[in-house]
Amino acid sequence: MESGQIRLKICPVCGDDKWHCYVAPGDGGPWYCHKCQEKGNLWKLKNLIGDDTPRWNPEKRKKKQIFTIRPAFSRLKFKTPNQHQADRYHEALLQDAGAIDYLKDRGFSQVSIKRFKLGLYEKNGVKWLSIPHFQTGQLVNIKFRTLPPAEKSFQRIAGCKSILFNSDSLNGQTEAFITEGELDAISLIQAGIENVIGVTNGAGAFDPEWIDQLKPLKKIFLVYDADEAGMKGARSLAKRLGYNRTYMVVLPDGQDANDYFLAGNDIFDFQNLANEAHKFDLPGVVGMGTALDLLERESAEGKDASGLKTPWENVDRLVKGFRPGDLIVLSAPPKTGKTSWALDISRELSLAGHPVLFYCLEMRAERLCKKLIEAHYRVEEPTIENIRKARNELAELPLYFAYSFKKQSLDNVLSLIREAIQRYDLRFIVFDNLHFLIRTVSNVNEELGQAVQGFKLLAEEMEIPIMTIAQPRKRGTEGRDEIMRADDIKYSNSVHSDCDQMIILHRKRMASTAMDIEQGALVAETEALAPVTLVRVEANRYGSGGETLLYFHGEYSRFDMLDDQRP
Repeated sequence: MESGQIRLKICPVCGDDKWHCYVAPGDGGPWYCHKCQEKGNLWKLKNLIGDDTPRWNPEKRKKKQIFTIRPAFSRLKFKTPNQHQADRYHEALLQDAGAIDYLKDRGFSQVSIKRFKLGLYEKNGVKWLSIPHFQTGQLVNIKFRTLPPAEKSFQRIAGCKSILFNSDSLNGQTEAFITEGELDAISLIQAGIENVIGVTNGAGAFDPEWIDQLKPLKKIFLVYDADEAGMKGARSLAKRLGYNRTYMVVLPDGQDANDYFLAGNDIFDFQNLANEAHKFDLPGVVGMGTALDLLERESAEGKDASGLKTPWENVDRLVKGFRPGDLIVLSAPPKTGKTSWALDISRELSLAGHPVLFYCLEMRAERLCKKLIEAHYRVEEPTIENIRKARNELAELPLYFAYSFKKQSLDNVLSLIREAIQRYDLRFIVFDNLHFLIRTVSNVNEELGQAVQGFKLLAEEMEIPIMTIAQPRKRGTEGRDEIMRADDIKYSNSVHSDCDQMIILHRKRMASTAMDIEQGALVAETEALAPVTLVRVEANRYGSGGETLLYFHGEYSRFDMLDDQRP
């Protein structure tokens, strides 16, 4: 029993054994697993576990989580490939002299070909090299790479789990080498280094579960391709793994690990490179040469190329992109649509492939998910068919929701966000709302200033834009239809000066038609607001700001551009 709830060591649905399943005492439950998000009443739980009594071990109980992060949509179950599939492909390879010659030309020995069960798959006259992925001796996926003369292309078995190649080699290790792909990993292993793992889905992708898998390592060497994509992917991964334990092995220009050994280098040459491996620059600390490189790259790509875009071109012209390190403060009177506006941005960024965290302290994940479905499909009330459609179409959407079960301290919130950035490789964060972190009534200005500064420093440290939603001061009836200003934010002494951008939304009140039938006099005003929304971008670090208009569809909580605002 903990905090009035019973904890199950093993979830009867997903099998997780980390005490993530909670049961509320009393008739009927309810119970809920924070790992798989399955829930139900006591009777459903009883049917799942039968009459067995769980064995409680107080020594292994952990402190109850006071927060959780979950994907916007539950991912589909992983498939398992036929365990004999890799063997069939391997036998086909051994019978194909041309494929064997190709691998030998790439420097791979017969021993390595058999050890990693490299195989051959042929379809429609195109030959593919098969690279099986094993975990604890079980086949979990197979990756395919076209063989010449076909154009270079990759495929994997759809629906199967993605794992790190050769991940079993990490058992008991404190150091490891990470390469961009399987063949690079095999090249290092063949040279004599066993603690090597390969990324199986590209330099720019690294599954959140892999971050947890690598936590025991004290030292990590990244052996990425010596090109711009490789360097960018390496730095992004180093941020997630921790700059303090991550080192970059610098290969000669234009080479990957396989090329390096094909060029005549041996294990001793590579060991010299590893000895010279360096840590990455600290976030926010760069030399003049690096600064000039960054400036030149930004100028070559276009003035606004480095910033994330909103869904509205007229707003982008004022915002000029959300850049790494930016702190954006969004505010508006109550019921204007602050959360919907931020959720619109989060949805579009995640649809474009940018991982986003939406940390809301006023709305649980399922309510945010409902709003997202309404806005995405433009429906007033999602049906079960809409929900199932969203699960099929949006299951891989890199959008995550965070919420708390009780009031949080600033340190706890920032710690969770930092961990989420590393785990999910987040590119944009929304925190709703800033004033929730104020815990006293005597030092509100100081606490709000500390919160704003904390978010700004975190944005700079993790090189990511963070948007926080702030509440306005209460207004009297006379001034409530006036457009907000920066100093109308509640306890706003330091908010405007410390943020990079401030965005204010405003919607006019609709005229009331409520009449007292008996007296024929106006007796009440409605809370309905006009759909046309003013977006005011205050002067910011990148521009002079300005105003533009959007249209709010209140029936499904979505903002759109007006026809006359379109380019």
